[in-house]
Amino acid sequence: MRILIADDEPELLELLKLSLQNEEWIIDTVSDVNDAKTYLDAYSYQIFLVDRTFHGKDRVRELITYGRNKNSSMGILVLSALGSIDEKVQGLEYGADDYLEKPFDIKELRARLIALSRRYVPKVKNFEDIEIDTNSKQIKKAGNEILLSSTEQKLFFYLLEKGNIASRDEIMDALYDNPQNITSNAIDELIGRIRRKLHPGIIKTIKTRGYLSAV
Repeated sequence: MRILIADDEPELLELLKLSLQNEEWIIDTVSDVNDAKTYLDAYSYQIFLVDRTFHGKDRVRELITYGRNKNSSMGILVLSALGSIDEKVQGLEYGADDYLEKPFDIKELRARLIALSRRYVPKVKNFEDIEIDTNSKQIKKAGNEILLSSTEQKLFFYLLEKGNIASRDEIMDALYDNPQNITSNAIDELIGRIRRKLHPGIIKTIKTRGYLSAV
């Protein structure tokens, strides 16, 4: 399981990483909002732990929304010194799954993380030596994580979830807000890059009709 922790207290980040990281949990830590977004763009996380305030400003709604847009199946837990009932309710209304007030006991945090991870049991599909977690959108090849660009990922999982042939026009409409502004060979280039990163046969070309996921 991969967890991202975003907090502007370096000492707390170090403590959490030392306390939580083990053979099964990979812990990434960031201390500002922009770095949090960069990591959410780059990796697929099962859980996102996020503070409410960064340098005196409440940024939790922004980060919860950003995280949900990147991975709707990711569990989100807010860690915050803002612990009134109204503040907790507000955090949950913003889209968090859980809310833990600072200071906290590391044993309670670990228990909450385990409980939260059970809500997001990975749904894994396999193709050759490739393992695809359809919840977290994580892809591994021979045990190593493969990173797709945001557009490549969107295309790959669109075909995977569709389950039947998708025409070029359907793919363009699914991927882009203004498909009329996209060149006609953009889809071919995206699929070519996905095949090179994963496997040549993972997306089939159906002549004159479109594309089909082989998974």
